[in-house]
Amino acid sequence: MRNFFSKNQLFLSFVLVIALIHLLPVAFDLTKRENNYTTKLMLSINYGSGTFANNVKDGVRYYWDHYIDLVDTSIENSNLKAQLQEMEAQELMLTEIRLENERLRSLLNYKSSFKGEMVGARVIGSNPSLAGPGFLIIDKGLSSGIKKGSPVLNNVRTIGTIHSVSEKTSMVMLMTNPSSVADAIVQRSRARGIVAGAGNHYVMKYIEQEDDIIVGDKIISSGKDNVFPKNIVIGTVTKIEPDRGLKKAFIKPEIDVSRVEEVLIHLN
Repeated sequence: MRNFFSKNQLFLSFVLVIALIHLLPVAFDLTKRENNYTTKLMLSINYGSGTFANNVKDGVRYYWDHYIDLVDTSIENSNLKAQLQEMEAQELMLTEIRLENERLRSLLNYKSSFKGEMVGARVIGSNPSLAGPGFLIIDKGLSSGIKKGSPVLNNVRTIGTIHSVSEKTSMVMLMTNPSSVADAIVQRSRARGIVAGAGNHYVMKYIEQEDDIIVGDKIISSGKDNVFPKNIVIGTVTKIEPDRGLKKAFIKPEIDVSRVEEVLIHLN
């Protein structure tokens, strides 16, 4: 009850003033003491209290109207913010659709110019807890004709090979995986070697001392390992070192596999 009175002091005061205004005439009638002086006094009191009541009423109305205006403005601002957020979300979605269409169009162009049957797939997992380091999971499997050992590409760039297959999904072993190997050549000089994964880069081994290879050379697949088609880009030479009478080259991958979202699987 105390909380009610403390929270509603202004309203209760207003009610009390109005009650006094209406009770004063009754009190004067009951006492039978009306005279000119009393009448003038009562009229003055009535006039003053009426004026005060009107002022209070006008003030309450003013602040109430402005409060309503503030509430309406707040609601309008909230609605505008919600609309702006929705427009930003739609713009983001449209941008994602546009970028995906560009990637898919590029894959489709490559697929149409490539001999052999190919299947497109989306990357649905790359978390080590799901597949382990050096692996990706894609959304196509046995039902799409995918087989273990099939090469996985992104346009003319190597991604890896199919490591295991289920009915609807497959696990891709990336070229950067230490267990991954591919027969490769230097695009410029045609020098040959074997490319193996080394974590975040490749190493091309078994290069003859007299073979022509320099930093900046492009390394491509030779097509002689019966895994990767010929002329698929693997990466770029960044360093060359002697290796027990031979040479080895360190290669930067042509593509950052962590950013790959769509791939092609070569079925033949």
